[in-house]
Amino acid sequence: MIIKAPAKINLAINVLNKRDDGYHNIDIVSLPLALHDSIEIEECPVKLGCGTLVTSDDDSLLCDESNLVYIAYREMEKEFNLKSSFSIHIYKKIPPEAGLAGGSADAAAVIRGLTKIKKIKATDKQLIEVAKRIGSDVPYCLFNTPSRIKGMGEKVERIKVRKRYQVLLIKPFKGLSTKKVYELSDDIPVKQQDNEALVKALENGDDSMVEQYMINGLQPAAVKLLPEIEEIIEKLRAEGLNLIMMSGSGSTVFALNDNFKKLEKISRKFEDDYDVFLTTTTK
Repeated sequence: MIIKAPAKINLAINVLNKRDDGYHNIDIVSLPLALHDSIEIEECPVKLGCGTLVTSDDDSLLCDESNLVYIAYREMEKEFNLKSSFSIHIYKKIPPEAGLAGGSADAAAVIRGLTKIKKIKATDKQLIEVAKRIGSDVPYCLFNTPSRIKGMGEKVERIKVRKRYQVLLIKPFKGLSTKKVYELSDDIPVKQQDNEALVKALENGDDSMVEQYMINGLQPAAVKLLPEIEEIIEKLRAEGLNLIMMSGSGSTVFALNDNFKKLEKISRKFEDDYDVFLTTTTK
């Protein structure tokens, strides 16, 4: 079985209070992308007695027990008393340390895949409970729909988006650690934006209002760690683009537009110095 694991971008990240467990409460607006990894899962015959093995076509990807895909398998095994072993192969398209939720998307795909293969009768609430133990982005990635996400990521509210955007993704060759970005952001106060207004703007297809209410509370910290992010944003603004922001904890910068040919032309100016992707949002 092969399952798609779509990337996502965040149009808003409000980082709220830090919890006693060290994590943060958040208020995020996310859109899924057509760009995706693919996860191939095959069940090993019990008689062979083999253990679950995670592999990838990306040699730089660690496929040991620290990989979120393997963690997802272990959490499903515990939650639903799975007795089988599996061969799980990750076909990578989403760059790592990019703020596009690639690892979380892969983990969520494993949850969905194992649920289908083993015909597990689980509610969304049960699967979210499993997902949130893996990472804050994993519950969202179970559903891959435009959403507003609250709490630690476990509260996923679907939203309506009128437009499908063309998306230019530009990633510096250097990635960023989510943990380091969050730690630094605690010391950099950022004004919170009105996500209710952003959701309404997306529903109405009002790009001027979308631009006004887009915010990434992690961006100042990420820029301090990697100034190249701000340089990319300024270059994109110089090209006449408006809906521009860093996604997640970085380091990818995205630009939204209705005109694919315009984004394609602009993308060529960045190809020698960055990782560049052209994709679309999905509904």
